[in-house]
Amino acid sequence: MAAVEDELRSHLDAHEKLLWAGRPAQGFVFMPADWFLIPFSLVWLAIVVVNLWQGQIRTPQPIAGLAAALFIGLGIYLLVGRYLIDWLYRSRQIYAVTDRRAIIASGVSRRSVQSIDLSSLSGLKLEELADGSGTIFFGDQPAYSYGFYGLGFRAAQGVGTQFFRVADAKKVYTIVREAMQQHRK
Repeated sequence: MAAVEDELRSHLDAHEKLLWAGRPAQGFVFMPADWFLIPFSLVWLAIVVVNLWQGQIRTPQPIAGLAAALFIGLGIYLLVGRYLIDWLYRSRQIYAVTDRRAIIASGVSRRSVQSIDLSSLSGLKLEELADGSGTIFFGDQPAYSYGFYGLGFRAAQGVGTQFFRVADAKKVYTIVREAMQQHRK
């Protein structure tokens, strides 16, 4: 974690104290929406490939060939590509909690830093998993943000500001809450 802390130091203000730093879950992460999206993408690909195989989509025609390639590409993205993109994005993401704010540093080709001022934070929610990891949501979240994480960038675009699937989430949640309380005194 020393490398994570070193990378974050350049984003800290003078006299700002780093309380915690970490990363989201690494590797492939399956979400509840995948129970629908994986079978859907398999059926999607099967229909397109069977229709191509039986000659119902005539590839010599430029438009039909382009459409077939698009449908196959979308099916492959839904089945595999969205996991690879999500994994790549999360591999570059860093989270931190200081005595003043929560920080989310992300980005694949260029670095983006988001700061959440703890003194003005209106809400905080913890969704903990059985293994102790979990997601911490900052601010008031829309009702639709808690289940379906979209077709890609689930950790990045999982609607709302969050620390996605951090280890020992309850500990991190407590650190954030205590920092919020200290800031409000």
